[in-house]
Amino acid sequence: MTTSPGHKRSLHLIEAEAYRRIMAGEAPATLDEFAQQLLDWLRQLYPEASPTTLAAVENDIRETWHRRHDMIRCGGS
Repeated sequence: MTTSPGHKRSLHLIEAEAYRRIMAGEAPATLDEFAQQLLDWLRQLYPEASPTTLAAVENDIRETWHRRHDMIRCGGS
C-alpha cells in the first residue's frame, strides 16, 4: 500500500508536534492518549490535511515516545 503525499504531510505535522510536546514536558502518561491528543490537534488546526487514523498516529510516534522514556531513565540515574 502506498501512502499519499497528503498523508505524509499529516504525519510530518504530527511528528513535529509530538516532539515539541515531549520536549516541553506536555506529553500525557500513555501513548494511546498522546496519539489521540495529536490526532485531535491535527483535525482542529489542519482540517485540510489528509485523513489519518489513530493507529497510524500511534505507529508514527512510537519510536519518539520510547526514546522519551529512555531519556528520562538515563537522566534519573
